[in-house]
Amino acid sequence: MSCAIVVLGAPNDGDGNLSVMALSRCDLAYIYFSQKPHLKIICTGGVGAHFNTTSTPHAQYLKNYLMSKGVPQINFLPLVESRFTFEDALLAREVIEEHGITSIVIVTSEFHLPRAKLVFSTIFPQITFHYLAATTPLSDDELLKLEKHERDVMERERRNLSTLLR
Repeated sequence: MSCAIVVLGAPNDGDGNLSVMALSRCDLAYIYFSQKPHLKIICTGGVGAHFNTTSTPHAQYLKNYLMSKGVPQINFLPLVESRFTFEDALLAREVIEEHGITSIVIVTSEFHLPRAKLVFSTIFPQITFHYLAATTPLSDDELLKLEKHERDVMERERRNLSTLLR
């Protein structure tokens, strides 16, 4: 069985600095990787107006940060240049299949976990998943807004998934 860690993207600023949300996800992925350094890592995130306005894919910023913490280059699988959760899973499919991944550890934020579970478990019914929820160091008001956004987009994700599975 081949296992990989998938680090889901989060915003960065116009200079490529990772947000506290992205850093908390990376830090949790690094802690897990430190305990299982044989694992491969897939970083997600491309370019988009709502999360990365630079010309460098967000996934590259995640990879750079993880490498600065000590993850060797050899542990990274190809970047997934996605713009949102549904695309994270769809575009990761090629990498996952090409590398024979049968088990995945998804690393995301606590507020994003229900959507990540729905999308990834539906797109990859044959994969065994383990989910890690990073604590997002934001105010209660900011977290409530993020949680509301997640609730609002769940129906869209269900529609996307039902269209895909027809």
